Amino acid sequence: MNELGRIAMDHWKVARPISFQRIPEDERETFFADLGEQAQRELESTWISLAGDDRPEETMQDKEGRLAMARLAAREKVMAEMILLPEDPTAFSQEEPTWEDVEETNSPTDSLAEWMAQEDPDGEGPQDPQEWMEWYSRRNG
Repeated sequence: MNELGRIAMDHWKVARPISFQRIPEDERETFFADLGEQAQRELESTWISLAGDDRPEETMQDKEGRLAMARLAAREKVMAEMILLPEDPTAFSQEEPTWEDVEETNSPTDSLAEWMAQEDPDGEGPQDPQEWMEWYSRRNG
């Protein structure tokens, strides 16, 4: 498997876990090896296209710079279009949380008072934060 295939596999494990899990385990190596080869071919084709023809007035240093920039632009394009894809929103069923759901659930509260209000919505605990923390620990201990 080439570098692009390995990058795609690592990315999908983290950023596209549902799509990754839908690829049968015994077919993953082949899938990502093929994807990496396709991406490499696309990168080379795009790079050649972006580099264009040599210019008569161009110095060797100018040519090296033009080719390097074309290669970087081609790699960026291929990475965005073929390798570092976001999770497919249609991959989520109704009962599965989205990344937004997870982030919202795990977002920190703005203050201790806000957290206390969330944990004690009926206001049963003491008003003093230190006393409240002790009360909360006993209650949930």
